[in-house]
Amino acid sequence: MGTVVLGAGKRRQWLRAAACCLVMGALASCGSEGKIYEGMVERTPPEPPRPADEVRGERLSEEAMRLLKDAESLRIAVEMTGPGKHQKISVHMDRHNKCTGTFDDGPMKKGDIVMVGADEAYFRFSDEALDAVRAHGVTLGPEAEAKSRERTALARGKYLRIPDQPQGPKGVSPTRMCDLGTALGDLGDAPADGARALPEKQWHGQRVTPLVEKDGGNDMTVYLAAGDKPYIVGMTQTRGTERMVMEMSDYDKPVVVASPDPSLVLDMTDIGLGGGSPFAV
Repeated sequence: MGTVVLGAGKRRQWLRAAACCLVMGALASCGSEGKIYEGMVERTPPEPPRPADEVRGERLSEEAMRLLKDAESLRIAVEMTGPGKHQKISVHMDRHNKCTGTFDDGPMKKGDIVMVGADEAYFRFSDEALDAVRAHGVTLGPEAEAKSRERTALARGKYLRIPDQPQGPKGVSPTRMCDLGTALGDLGDAPADGARALPEKQWHGQRVTPLVEKDGGNDMTVYLAAGDKPYIVGMTQTRGTERMVMEMSDYDKPVVVASPDPSLVLDMTDIGLGGGSPFAV
């Protein structure tokens, strides 16, 4: 009869099908005409050889993931666009709770972020964002206008220290969102099935090897540095009307960051925010 060897993807498909049959309590329906045993050990012909671009894509993605998971520091820039949405963030972070960068989550949410340690992080609003906060306060009435005018005056040019305690309904501490170890903590070991390596091309000023995959109608391309070490240097993904572009650089380069001058630091409670949103008016 010979040995039946299943590829990783086929194994997962078989396991899902078997689990479904067990839950339904109807194993007999999984085999053709009730031939359960023959269905379990069906003598299927060997799978045809995989295309060369898939073999190369899997090999490159395995190496790229290893390089990413071994990185001590990394710069990540992300831009997300969609109907009524435009978000950008760029941060250089390491595995020792050091991080510096910029964020843009709308007119009232723009500025810089600085993280010096696990319990010391700050952000600073841009003047443009503070002007937008003050203008928004005007639209909410005299009381909100007065409050926004006072708060924006205090915050202008200052670094607001972020509380280390988890904030919001999901209990996420802001200081845990800018650490490379945390960011990469959920990465798996296996490459994406079916990723194909395309010919080299120029992307954002550098020579890259694109890996492409389509999953449930979502198009994703990962860009690897051409050469001996296929570092992941970027990624694009489209989901319906939303698009994400990510750039990755400065692997293993030190994150240069220092605490702001104490005269430029405000505790969030100093401007009446307590543990609430720093963007509230």
